[in-house]
Amino acid sequence: MDENQQYLFQVNLKGMISLLSEHLYSNPNTFVRELLQNGVDAITAFKTIDEGHLGAIRIYLPDNNRNEMIFEDNGIGLKEEEIHKFLAVIGESSKREAFEAKDYIGKFGIGLLSCFVVSNEIVVESRSALSDKAFRWTGKSDGTYQITEISEERPIGSKVILLPKEEFKHLFKPEIFRKNLENYGEVLPMPIYLFHDQEEHWINEGGAIWLDNTASKEELLAYGRKVFNTSFLDAFPVSSSAGTIKGVAYVLPFKTQFTGKQTHKIYLKRMFLSDDDCRLLPSWAFFIRCVLNTDGLDAIASRESLVYNDLLKEAKRQIGQSIKGYLKSVGLVDHAIYQKLINIHYLHLKAIAAEDNELLQVFMDDLPFETNKGIRTFKNIREQGQTIYYTPNIDDFKQVRRIAGSQGVLIINAAYTFEEELLKKIQRLDKHLKIEQISPGSLLNTFHAVDISNDLQLAEFEKRAAEVLKPLNCTCSLKRFNPEDTPAIYVAPQDDMNTRNAKQEVSANNPLAAALGAFAPKKKVLEPVLCFNADNKLVKRMVEIKDPYVFPSIIQILYVQALLLGKYPVSDTEMNLFNEALHNLIIMGMENFINI
Repeated sequence: MDENQQYLFQVNLKGMISLLSEHLYSNPNTFVRELLQNGVDAITAFKTIDEGHLGAIRIYLPDNNRNEMIFEDNGIGLKEEEIHKFLAVIGESSKREAFEAKDYIGKFGIGLLSCFVVSNEIVVESRSALSDKAFRWTGKSDGTYQITEISEERPIGSKVILLPKEEFKHLFKPEIFRKNLENYGEVLPMPIYLFHDQEEHWINEGGAIWLDNTASKEELLAYGRKVFNTSFLDAFPVSSSAGTIKGVAYVLPFKTQFTGKQTHKIYLKRMFLSDDDCRLLPSWAFFIRCVLNTDGLDAIASRESLVYNDLLKEAKRQIGQSIKGYLKSVGLVDHAIYQKLINIHYLHLKAIAAEDNELLQVFMDDLPFETNKGIRTFKNIREQGQTIYYTPNIDDFKQVRRIAGSQGVLIINAAYTFEEELLKKIQRLDKHLKIEQISPGSLLNTFHAVDISNDLQLAEFEKRAAEVLKPLNCTCSLKRFNPEDTPAIYVAPQDDMNTRNAKQEVSANNPLAAALGAFAPKKKVLEPVLCFNADNKLVKRMVEIKDPYVFPSIIQILYVQALLLGKYPVSDTEMNLFNEALHNLIIMGMENFINI
């Protein structure tokens, strides 16, 4: 064997055509887009030699007089050698290396193959603007083709003739074909006409109102309502010099999730490309829908998305800046829309403000936050006191909201995405503000202490309660706090709660965590506290209870009740303890009733 011998790849042409035509494109309707693209590019090419050329595309559907579909353009056409080169060589395109390549939609030389999905044969009749001769190219799905010269005189341009496969004849029905034609071509810059049974329809007569700089907001909103079937809150222009992008963004009139997917209209050189955002929109822009056209970005081979490269990344950044520019000015232009924007999309605005100081300063006072006293704007919260308190997780908020309210303390629930980060950024921007995190433990320190040194009954109560709680690894404290109808609250050390959650997460991800933990330095374990309210009627009565069975049963019931009120998890052991204590009290009560 000669190691230096070189061999050529062998290609199964029939298999290659099947692969490209049936699997590259996501649906059989793609051939409509590809034929439009070829027609538009041919007309664009003709305009390079005749600027005044009036291009047009005409499509004749099968009817009672004809079984074939005819797709006709008056573009530049093809010479015989170009037919051999560009129609018969897969991957070859006349537009890829052209000086005006940026002006063309298609550059891959494979689009015509999509017609093999719906037809076993493709006929192209063409006369070049640079030749007097016309030729007919007939390509078949088995990989063969033939070229014949057309003897009769033909106008400059090309015709594509397709005989639909039986299983795809429905795609050529007027109502279905027209819908697809409008979807892909309604904003193309040259007229498109559809003919069927001697009826003519001008497909793109309306043009692209959203690309018209003189269009009013009412016209833009009407267009958005027609395209997306939604009455939007507002519409504003967006653009990017990178990728030469221009279009309109529509503000949704309802709340959306961060994980939700919105439908958009993305065009490439005014040809519809995708209803996905093609990664052009920033990650926080879930509250808008866009209609965008790009003249400077490139499509992937299937022309169903855009190539993700540095140019697209810069375009995405500029579009983000364009949206932020609108947000910064909308309050000055229309305060009513500004207020609706805040009320509906405050979560998204918080996400944007968390990364943009200018926007944070614009929206800061009007952003709503959940507090233990209801939803309040930040301006209202700031006016309540010198210090703004917040809890970073929902469990802490649930535990302290009632007690804090009784103490006259307003607390923000900052458990939602971006909110703690937002508060910290506000603190950095305004040094006069004092924003502090609060926990159940720190709230406990604000309660009024009880002096038991001169009260033997209270001292004895605390001692006896501590003995009951000791087996539960809980300490006892006696203080005065509001509301008075709360006999006791349970407070778990914050460090202990965070450590417990962290250990569970590490153990789940690392099977060696338990073994390695044996060698970790031992930390002092902080015990939880059951804080009794010395002003509560039940606690005052319990001071007088001497019965060795009744007293511990009530303490155990109050312990479990405090866990439940504080939204802490209750174990089976603790629930059994509660049931047994309640059972003891019922039995003793019944015995006393019988003895009366």
